[in-house]
Amino acid sequence: MTSANADIPTGPETVSEAPLRQSLLHIPPAAPFKNAASNYLKHDHQTIWARNARNLAKEPSGLVEASPRGSDILVIHPGSRWIRIGRATDAFPVSVPHVLARKVTSSHKPPPPLSRVLKTNMDEDAMETDEIQEIANPAEVTECITTIRAALRSRMDFYRIPYEEDGSQGAAEFNEGIQTEEIDGTQDVYKVDWVTGQPDDEFFIGHKVFRLADPAASGYEVRWPMYNNHFNTRYYASRQGALNDIETMWKAIITQELGIPRAQFKNHSAVLVIPDYFDKQTVSHLVEMLLTQLDFRRVCIHQEGLAACVGSGLTTACIVDIGAVKTSVSCVEDGILLSDTRMLLDYGGDDITEFLHDLLKEIKFPYKDIKLNRLYDLHVMDDLKARLCTLSEADVASRAYDFFVRAPGKATEKYLLKAYDETIVAPMCIFEPKIIDFDSKKKVNPKRWDLSNIDDGDLGSESPTPAMIISTQHLLQMGEGGIRPNIDVKFEAAKLPLDVAIFNSVRAAGNEKIKKFLQTVVVVGGTSLIPGAVHALESRLQAIAFPLVPNIERLQVLTTHPDVDPRVVAWKGVSIISKLESLSDLWITKPEWDILGMRCLKERSMIDRPSVVL
Repeated sequence: MTSANADIPTGPETVSEAPLRQSLLHIPPAAPFKNAASNYLKHDHQTIWARNARNLAKEPSGLVEASPRGSDILVIHPGSRWIRIGRATDAFPVSVPHVLARKVTSSHKPPPPLSRVLKTNMDEDAMETDEIQEIANPAEVTECITTIRAALRSRMDFYRIPYEEDGSQGAAEFNEGIQTEEIDGTQDVYKVDWVTGQPDDEFFIGHKVFRLADPAASGYEVRWPMYNNHFNTRYYASRQGALNDIETMWKAIITQELGIPRAQFKNHSAVLVIPDYFDKQTVSHLVEMLLTQLDFRRVCIHQEGLAACVGSGLTTACIVDIGAVKTSVSCVEDGILLSDTRMLLDYGGDDITEFLHDLLKEIKFPYKDIKLNRLYDLHVMDDLKARLCTLSEADVASRAYDFFVRAPGKATEKYLLKAYDETIVAPMCIFEPKIIDFDSKKKVNPKRWDLSNIDDGDLGSESPTPAMIISTQHLLQMGEGGIRPNIDVKFEAAKLPLDVAIFNSVRAAGNEKIKKFLQTVVVVGGTSLIPGAVHALESRLQAIAFPLVPNIERLQVLTTHPDVDPRVVAWKGVSIISKLESLSDLWITKPEWDILGMRCLKERSMIDRPSVVL
């Protein structure tokens, strides 16, 4: 008998079905990792560097096998005023002014002139460009010059050298009565063959720019593509414009001066010498240009401080490089440049030139029509600086000098000039930099165009270094209400006197290394050629270090060997480094650069990592 509830379902009916796979793709089971082992990327020969090096070794060099080592390597050292290029086997590089005159449209407006020294009157060049130039307080300028002369007077009294109170006044009276003497062109052995721009001449480079009769009237603009440690933003609206001019200059110098055809660039390697405190944007684009536009086989990068140390025949030293627009200080220990010790000062030889120009005008400079924005007048003042300036107190005396002015379309003019302490007050501005107009430099030459982030492998290329932080500690003290002032550390540290900057750089290396670096301070660069510069720096460093550093026995400032030009010592050092077999793994090829970019410098350079990156 069937129950009445037999047809009522008690729950879901269970259906037995065959399982179906979600995909036709076979999924293997998980591998047992307990006993797994692999040699992947565990050996140096498996890295991308080793693979590219093996592939590069298989490629033909394109040169005769009997050629000396380094004959296919070009060392390139660009600067703000000069560029030095040569083969690593050359005794000396080719030195060419790093300037270009390019034809522009008639509507192009030239950049305003750069004022490097505090002025008390409106500069005529600024008036011609309709630019408003800030005028310093006359009392401030007088006070700065008086401070420098007081320091000079103190040093002369210490060495028992008499100081003439009316020496400058007597020089002014002499200069006011000077008459010009014209020299016939046939008797001038240094007569300039002036160049007039032709319609087919798109640009002039190097020494030819200084021989260009009137660049503005001929439709040319004179440009200096590098300034300090980055591109010169005053002359270009974009970075590409600066790179185009640099590529044009470098290619012309290599082909014309070194005799290497453009088609042979791919068979040569390039070594780029960069500043100690480098700008990663500038370095990145220069390396990109060398590998891509100029098509070099490979590129290597070295810093100026290390190069100057090697070129001086040393492995450990404090390197002071006084250039045209900047002065860099860094310490090198056992062939490694210590990043923590880098200092970048915003003054150099050009500041001395302009300060000398202003001082000579105060004593009735006989050449009244001088303007430093004209290249031939700039050449006159550079020549006077090289012959007149000194840092030796014993050389201070009322002396007469002659100089020549060679202007286009005019006969050569000879002048007599008398000067007293102006010849030593001008270069003393590197020890008393309050006369230098740092604010004007910052405004006229602003920050770079593009601030896009470039990964430099934690090199801290643009961060303030511990040496800079030490130099500005007195400005970072807590103010009222416990508020710490917000300052630009790099800008404030760039104002330091040279002797103070050197001492702070050495301090950043550590207390246990101060004595070692102070025993070997090497001064290089064009400004180091000023007579008495070594003794002037050494005596000032001794006055700072001896009271503060206990048990210091010796402090010595050196310069290069008399047979070695201090202006090319960094280039000489890199030419030596580039030929060493032990450093052959520092080369960077284009495939590596395309993949890693600036991060290549972390593995393929001798750049030290800073201990503190802010």
